[in-house]
Amino acid sequence: MEQNSVCGIIVTYNIGNNLYKCFNSIEGQVEKLVIVDNGSNKETIDVLKEIEKNNNHVEVIYNENNLGIGKALNQGVEVAIKNNFQWVLTMDNDSEATTSMVEIMINTYNKAINDGRKNIVSIFPTYIEKGFYDSDLTEKSKDDLNKYEDVECEMTSGNLLRTDIFKNIGVFREDYFIDYVDHEYCLRMLKNNYASIRAIDAVLIHSLGNSTKKSIAGKTLTYTNHSALRRYYITRNRFDVWNEYKDLPNNFIKHDKEAYKKEIIKIIAFEDNKINKIKSIFKGIRDFKKNKFGKM
Repeated sequence: MEQNSVCGIIVTYNIGNNLYKCFNSIEGQVEKLVIVDNGSNKETIDVLKEIEKNNNHVEVIYNENNLGIGKALNQGVEVAIKNNFQWVLTMDNDSEATTSMVEIMINTYNKAINDGRKNIVSIFPTYIEKGFYDSDLTEKSKDDLNKYEDVECEMTSGNLLRTDIFKNIGVFREDYFIDYVDHEYCLRMLKNNYASIRAIDAVLIHSLGNSTKKSIAGKTLTYTNHSALRRYYITRNRFDVWNEYKDLPNNFIKHDKEAYKKEIIKIIAFEDNKINKIKSIFKGIRDFKKNKFGKM
């Protein structure tokens, strides 16, 4: 396998025809694409079978049930390692890579290595919310596309990881099921003296899901509208991350604890189904204390 070869991994769940936006944006930027489906509906399965039939560099893994994001990512990673890829690119099924995103990330990594940054194993793009992307942002000369900055934690989608990191520090946590799988792995890399950077000019278009913005007294507040079930996973797993990495020098946990307090206030003030969401938060805390993980 040639140097800097990339295997893309997309985890799908009930995305249907909207998967084509993600697929079309990334399939030409990677040498192989592994799509791991977590027990989706018929519409999504039909789309996957069509993609699989028409693209010989695409491999689809069909899970009968939803096994969680960590397990699905690890299934994709296993394929990438087996086929000797140097990199894996993890993608959410509703994100869209912009033109040359992967190439810019690889070139930025090479520049960082030339700068003496030998411990970098993870590269993130710049995230732009759908509806706010300006294609002119990438209309720059190649000499301008290698800027980077250090980051501690970011989301799964658009993350480019060296495959040797999985042999060195292990794979993604499967018992989290969903939420904080990405943050835990970032902190685990940090704990083991590996670094992550953001390729500033590599752009990924993503959506915050059900996020809502509200203007109050001239200030704009954003709240996520996560379901009660997601609130359970977010709370249980973030408490575990806080505990696991409490002695690791980082800014993420401090900021995340502040975010947790603000989220509770926003749930009570603005969101629907607030009673069930608060109950789920307390259940998440209880299960963390009981060391009870996995699928709820």
